[in-house]
Amino acid sequence: MTNAIDRAAFLPQPLHVRVGREDLEIASLDSAIHFIRSLRHDHLGRYAEMLLTQMEAARLPEQQNDAWVAFATWTDACHLRADSRWDQAA
Repeated sequence: MTNAIDRAAFLPQPLHVRVGREDLEIASLDSAIHFIRSLRHDHLGRYAEMLLTQMEAARLPEQQNDAWVAFATWTDACHLRADSRWDQAA
């Protein structure tokens, strides 16, 4: 369950991810958690269990920041970032 008071202190920069032909803006840790949960039955979701655990457990702003950085790194590694250098590489 999300604690709105704890989440309020952490304000990440939104990430733009692309899944198939759909572009999504992920603007909060809660929306990132929802996004990963939506991929549970997808091959990408199977690689995100530990990440999901870290994100769900983050309570302090520093932990939330670490979880956000881990999520951003994961989306980049999975080539999901609509704004990443991978889109421009080819």
